[in-house]
Amino acid sequence: MKYSRFFLMIATSTVVMFGLMYLNTYLFSHVFWSETRAWMALVMGGAMAVIMLAFMLSMYKNKALNMAIFAGAAVAFGLSLWLVRSQVTVDDSDYMSAMIPHHSIAIMTSSRAGIEDGRVRKLADEIIYAQDKEISEMKYLLASIAEDGKQPADPKTPAPLVESVDSALASAEVAVLDPEFLSPEEISAALSAEAQCTFLYTEDSKPALAIGPGSTGTIAAIKLSGNVVRIEGDSMGAFTADDLSLTLAGRDGQDITELADQDLPEVVMKLSIGDDLQAGYLGYLRCQ
Repeated sequence: MKYSRFFLMIATSTVVMFGLMYLNTYLFSHVFWSETRAWMALVMGGAMAVIMLAFMLSMYKNKALNMAIFAGAAVAFGLSLWLVRSQVTVDDSDYMSAMIPHHSIAIMTSSRAGIEDGRVRKLADEIIYAQDKEISEMKYLLASIAEDGKQPADPKTPAPLVESVDSALASAEVAVLDPEFLSPEEISAALSAEAQCTFLYTEDSKPALAIGPGSTGTIAAIKLSGNVVRIEGDSMGAFTADDLSLTLAGRDGQDITELADQDLPEVVMKLSIGDDLQAGYLGYLRCQ
């Protein structure tokens, strides 16, 4: 048998294995290039070359070439494994594009597993929320880095010392606040009429923001630190309340009203609370 056929078989199998690693992605929109998965495919390709050649030595008679294949496969295996574990070639964008499909697996298993214990169900729902929110945030950061470049981290300040547990529990850490999922009952209680539009972290997630008509303009309902709050705005794309500011716009800067009749267009939600929180999310808009 020709060695060219053997090399083609290994190369084809390696590419196929790379693609197969995406089959457990929850949504097609979560399929992003993953450098780590590419290196893992090479790890498996190197191992496959050794195993298959060992089983087919009787078909390949060139001992020198066989030894070269074994040595080359071992080097490819070791180098690729080192690249996987060291992550030396992975930068900010590579990291996030690899983490999005990784998070998607957690959403799939947490959503579809036959969970019966109430405590486990609560944990699974918390995982779904965290992964949905983080995917939306990473997609926003990928777009932001591509457009504006990398930004320095905010300086960290030491945590304040409080006198009691009650004092600690009474104060939310604003810097890590994120809009939580809203239930239909919470949306109905916050808005006087049916929600016109909602913001979703992913196409299949629960709403993290609901927008409806108000007495003098538009009202947005958002859940922060376990509490649902209403924020007034003059339009569907800008809302303010005290130190909190929230904006919605199309991925390319379009006004929200221009996207209302589209099916799940990508939109950017930006949330700021004074100088303590500046967060952005690239998600989807669903309108009635």
